[in-house]
Amino acid sequence: MLRVGLLVLFFGVAFLLKYAAERNLLPIELRLFAVALAGIGMLLFGWKQRLQRSGFALLMQGGGIGLLFLDVFAAFKLYHLLPAALAFAVMLGLVCTSAALALLQDAKPLAFFGAIGGFLAPVLLSTGSGNHVALFSYYALLNTGILIIAWFKAWRELNLLGFFFTLGIGSFWGMSSYKARYFASTEPFLILFFLMFTLIGILFAFRQPPKLKGYVDGTLVFGTPIICFSLQTALVKDMKYGLAISALLVSFFYIGLARFLWNKGDERLRRGMRTLTEAFLALGIVFITLAVPLALSGRWTAVTWALEGAALIWVGVRQNRIIPRNFGALLQLVSAFFFLTGNHPVDER
Repeated sequence: MLRVGLLVLFFGVAFLLKYAAERNLLPIELRLFAVALAGIGMLLFGWKQRLQRSGFALLMQGGGIGLLFLDVFAAFKLYHLLPAALAFAVMLGLVCTSAALALLQDAKPLAFFGAIGGFLAPVLLSTGSGNHVALFSYYALLNTGILIIAWFKAWRELNLLGFFFTLGIGSFWGMSSYKARYFASTEPFLILFFLMFTLIGILFAFRQPPKLKGYVDGTLVFGTPIICFSLQTALVKDMKYGLAISALLVSFFYIGLARFLWNKGDERLRRGMRTLTEAFLALGIVFITLAVPLALSGRWTAVTWALEGAALIWVGVRQNRIIPRNFGALLQLVSAFFFLTGNHPVDER
């Protein structure tokens, strides 16, 4: 009942702010000040009750943090009362406060509920202006808080909340509003979110209990490159070799990451991280395989894939691993097909 009540309160305050703005019922400053007082009051009351009624207290603190995110975002984006530097400084303070409270109390519900409020604020207060730089900067701040918590805690639900909200809202904006002139202001955010969620996936594996050390969150480890590369495809579709270069860079990144993880720590730690290391190595091989037909003609693709397939078969034989051997054999067959037909999977330029 408390969770439902807090959600109703949060949505009600959001719609009240927009309704009051449209009807000009009260001075803007008074509305925002009242919401800020309510958020601070909930936060302080929840902190005071943390020892007597812990579950109630954590949700009250999360609701208070969510209202404060909503209030600051409204003051900055909806009413333009705060300069960008001050607004993001306050939001950064809220991110750090929320992370600190969650870690001090070992409280996943607090972090989760506060993050929901933060991620929903721009959705509920959207005016259709399409200021993607402000939106993505704000989401980068929220994900920084999730990254800080991931450094200490393996809270998968919180990680996935940031992942789905950020890339989901980003994909929706891309389909509805992206234009080629936005490339310079969009590409850095895509790279940043790609790096953030990759790092969160690594930290999740490292922060597992000893018996589960190295446990791989498949949604983050494999979902991040799939979604981000799909978005990258839309960004560089008009650039010659843009997609091939992107695939090659992603491949180098994952192979380098796999090498780093394999060389890090003692033998016991490397064994624990073996699954994650192999996942990154597999992604590196997949993307370098994908880069070849995106850049070369059909016959050169066949030659490159044949060499890659032979290397994988050699590695599989040396390590007595069936997956590299089978994948290498499959590449040999596919390369033979492209060599005989001379086809190119994409339009040649």
